[in-house]
Amino acid sequence: ILANITLTDQNILEVGCGRGAGAAWCVRKYAPRSYVGMDPSRNVINLCQQTYSTTPRLSFMVAGLKTYLSFQNESMDVVLSIETTNIFDETQAVKEFVDEITRVLTPNGYFLWCGLCNVDGSSLLIDYLTANNGFIIKEKVNITRNVLHALDIQSNSRADFIDRYIQSADQEYCRLLAGLPGTELYDNMQQGRTEYWRVVFRKKITTDTPLI
Repeated sequence: ILANITLTDQNILEVGCGRGAGAAWCVRKYAPRSYVGMDPSRNVINLCQQTYSTTPRLSFMVAGLKTYLSFQNESMDVVLSIETTNIFDETQAVKEFVDEITRVLTPNGYFLWCGLCNVDGSSLLIDYLTANNGFIIKEKVNITRNVLHALDIQSNSRADFIDRYIQSADQEYCRLLAGLPGTELYDNMQQGRTEYWRVVFRKKITTDTPLI
């Protein structure tokens, strides 16, 4: 999802950062001006703050996808969101989120998204953004084959970790979460019932005509 996008010396916001490993990797690799990871879970953000407290230019905050973002207008160059489609289950939630990222993104700023979609690459969020006059699609690519390949490479180590460290009652859920072969998540992609897409949106420049 980061291919062909300049992150160096940019202000970046990640929506749904989880445990922060991806955020920390981006900061180390691309050296942005600032990188803020947000997640609705206080426990997750506490973990992020403890683990990456010494990482320069990286910070974390508790915020839900439906929360008004505490950033100034046009203060973020890139908004990044990975695997958050399932959270947007109603049009109003999508509208509120898109309004917020539109507000905080700089002119020509980017909204980067990847995750599971319907077989035609559609979802409530993607369809709304596609129809939104404030954004244009720069790239939309089906990467299901890449994701399946990555899951295959990691399947043995993930399965071993779950068997060793996860209690029996939670193992089935963790296998699904890890996308192990044989789980519904993996099989749906392999058999073409769902697809995994990456989409790059760019915010349009709008010119306000001054009143005379």
